[in-house]
Amino acid sequence: MTQQLEVTVEIIFHATEDNRKIFEPILELFQIKEDEFSQERILGHYGNPILLTKTKITKKRAEDFVKNLVPRVSKSQLIELLNNISMYFEDSSLFLRVSKNDLVRRVINLQQNNAVKIRIKTPIYKKEEMTKTYTELLKFE
Repeated sequence: MTQQLEVTVEIIFHATEDNRKIFEPILELFQIKEDEFSQERILGHYGNPILLTKTKITKKRAEDFVKNLVPRVSKSQLIELLNNISMYFEDSSLFLRVSKNDLVRRVINLQQNNAVKIRIKTPIYKKEEMTKTYTELLKFE
């Protein structure tokens, strides 16, 4: 599965946020450098500056990312995720969101708001195999 696994990490920074506080733990925990992220500056709804950042890692690096991510998720959140995994699917990808505030403290907390978006993708040719494939992937421990 390593050869076809890919992980996309997307972060939205508002003008009041210090992006170094997020990039430092990402480097420390997942070995992804800030310069690996593409950056796009846009204006928000009220004219406020927003920085969109995004990176994609593949193959062994993507597998290592998942191996580093899963053990850092609390057991209760991981159980909740696995029990409701289909709610995190879009197309053939698994979407997770990690709290930016907790990431600063090197804590992985799955959360919907103010989050780092993580897309994990591996080829799945039959929709009924998605749950099994991603459940196995998340049981790396």
